[in-house]
Amino acid sequence: MKHWLIILFICIFTQITYAQESSGGGGKFGLGLSLFGPTGITGKYLVDDKLAFEGSLGFGSFGNGRFHLHGVVNYNFYKISDSLSVYTGGGLVLQERGYRNGNGRGRGNVFNFFNREREYETSLGLRAPIGLSWRNADRKFELAAELHLNLFLTGRDGADLGLALAGRYYF
Repeated sequence: MKHWLIILFICIFTQITYAQESSGGGGKFGLGLSLFGPTGITGKYLVDDKLAFEGSLGFGSFGNGRFHLHGVVNYNFYKISDSLSVYTGGGLVLQERGYRNGNGRGRGNVFNFFNREREYETSLGLRAPIGLSWRNADRKFELAAELHLNLFLTGRDGADLGLALAGRYYF
């Protein structure tokens, strides 16, 4: 099932790329790499100066995650300068999360740290990011840093707080 999700994710971003019309500056669709939450590929489609759709596909480098897929709607609520803005948003996250066998809820990473018996399950949850976005003068490149909170609704429920760094090229 993971392979079908990856193929679907790539097809959607490819279709958005071909459908959008590029202007003199950077286009509406950005594609690049993300680090930490998750480490993988990231894409962002700009609806206008305030609203954007963003998604990432990869694996969690730290904490509980292995496979990770998320899609969020971002809203730029404060413009610090022409190139720097603050955003927040919300969306869904699908993540394969690990836990240590034999421990209670939420204690797997604290107790039995050296216990190598880990099991994994796929969990669906809500994702709430807040971050900074910087775009260069010709609007073709973006760097973003965000803190995000994932509240999982299925599997072993719980919450993850994390950091994500992303770089995207717009065309």
